[in-house]
Amino acid sequence: MIYSSADDGKIFQTKPVYSKPSQFKPKGWTDTTLGYIREANQWAMCILRNRKLMNRPYSWVVHLNLNEELPPKTIKDMWPKVCRKLKDRGIVALWVREPNRLNKCHYHILIKNQTSKSALMKAIEESMPSREVIKWRKRVEPIKKEWRLCHYIVKAKIRGRNKKGILVEDLYRPKRLLFLAKLKFKKVGTIGDFWERGKNKKKLWDEIKAIEKQIGEGLEKPNVKRLCGYVYDFLGGTVPLKKIERSYGFWSNSDGVQKWIDSLLTDEWAEEDAADNG
Repeated sequence: MIYSSADDGKIFQTKPVYSKPSQFKPKGWTDTTLGYIREANQWAMCILRNRKLMNRPYSWVVHLNLNEELPPKTIKDMWPKVCRKLKDRGIVALWVREPNRLNKCHYHILIKNQTSKSALMKAIEESMPSREVIKWRKRVEPIKKEWRLCHYIVKAKIRGRNKKGILVEDLYRPKRLLFLAKLKFKKVGTIGDFWERGKNKKKLWDEIKAIEKQIGEGLEKPNVKRLCGYVYDFLGGTVPLKKIERSYGFWSNSDGVQKWIDSLLTDEWAEEDAADNG
C-alpha cells in the first residue's frame, strides 16, 4: 500500500516556510512553522488547563504507529472509524496526528478516563483495522512527566536538554513536521467528553488569556513585585521566583496580599527604606 506521486509522495513539508509578512499573528498547523508553534503552544496550555480542572492526572498515553506509507485517503477514512469504536468502548481521549520522516503517519492519544492498561489495550486492538489490512503497532505507557508530555505530543516549543545533554531553546524542533496543507488533515481531535465542564479549546484559551492578563496587571501594581522578592528570600529560594510572581500577581487584589504589603510598608520595609535614604 505504498503511496507515491509526482511530488514524491510526501505527506509532510520538506521545506516549510518559517514565517510570512503579516499584520496578524501567525496561526494554523500548515501555513508556516511559526504558525504551527503558536498553535502547538496554545494546545499544550489548554490540555494542561483541562487537566487542572479535572483535579486528577491523565491516565495513560498511547503511541500508535502506522508501519507503512499509506495514501492520504486511506488515513482519512480509517481514523474516524477508529475513534468511533474507541468511544463505543468507553475511551475518552485527545489525539494528535503526526507524520514522520519515513513518510508514515502516527498518533499520540492522551487518555482521560480511568481504565486499566489491559482494558485500554483491548479497546485499541478491537478498534484498529486488522494488521493484515494495515500494519500498525502500539505502545501504552503511564505518564511520568505530564507537563513535558503535553508539550511533546503537539511538539510545542520548550527549552530542554536533547539526547546529547545539550540545553536547547526548541527541544522538539527536529521532530516538528508540518503536513502538506492540501491534504487537509485534522491535526488534533477528541474522543468522548474530553474537555471538562462543557468547555472546549477556545473557551479554555480565552480563560488562559484572561489569567495571564490578570497576572501581568497584578505584577504592575505598587509593591507586588517587591513582595514576590520578599517571599522568595523568605523561602530561601526553594520556590522559583516565577512561580511566586504568577501566584501573587494573580491574587494581587486580594485582602491578604494587600494587608501583607501594608504591614511590610509600615514595618520591615519602612526600616529598609529609611536606611536606604540615609
